[in-house]
Amino acid sequence: MTFNEAVLHIREASRDDIVHLVSARISLKRSGHSFSACCPFHEDKTASFFVHSTKGFFKCFGCSAKGDAIRFVSLFDGLSFTETIYLLAQQYHIQISTTNRKKYQKTVQKEDEILPGYSVLKSEILKTNQIYVAFKQGNAPFTPIFFINGSLSLDAAKLVKKRAQKIIFVAQDTSWNILKPSFEAALNAGLEVFAIPNNSAEFQEMDWVDFCSAQNTQIITKKDVIQLIAGIPDNIARSVYITYATDNFKEKNR
Repeated sequence: MTFNEAVLHIREASRDDIVHLVSARISLKRSGHSFSACCPFHEDKTASFFVHSTKGFFKCFGCSAKGDAIRFVSLFDGLSFTETIYLLAQQYHIQISTTNRKKYQKTVQKEDEILPGYSVLKSEILKTNQIYVAFKQGNAPFTPIFFINGSLSLDAAKLVKKRAQKIIFVAQDTSWNILKPSFEAALNAGLEVFAIPNNSAEFQEMDWVDFCSAQNTQIITKKDVIQLIAGIPDNIARSVYITYATDNFKEKNR
């Protein structure tokens, strides 16, 4: 069947199967005509998460997360809608047409060509809403993390932006010639950009403007910072950064 036909079948099957799908991921307790649990999507100590088996949906009264079984699996497993459909299609023994499947596989392959290893980490990225990027292989204690050669490309930054809001560059022993275009790509993609500098013994991240201001070993000018700010697509964010950089960036006298 086509992908759209599979969606209809899976939506119907998972509606009646929602308790099983949710209980396979978290522990549920019967509560009247429904089931309850501590919500897996926020810090919850009052069991504000409810699953309604007869209506086929879940709702948290603490963080307002809600939806059907497909939505729950997507949120909990850190999957896109398309990925969730393929996962549940396999579980319900539903065959999706070869054309649709090949198209999906090509999309995954293209993503990995843009950012090697992306398909493996993208569910974790969606869960954490952030990603670390390092330029050298090492024992960086961060997750999820990509190790890349050279600078981050704009296509890779846009790919990250589909699943994350924040990017943190592990910038130890990395030249400004590599960092600047990486910052530029991330900012142009609309990501919140942070960096971990050389002197951060505890791997403390800082906003990219503060990182630039704190550097003693690299020549980073006010012109560099203004050029990076100019690439931020959101007008409000760009204005905020101009004000922040004016007040906080200190160009070193060398």
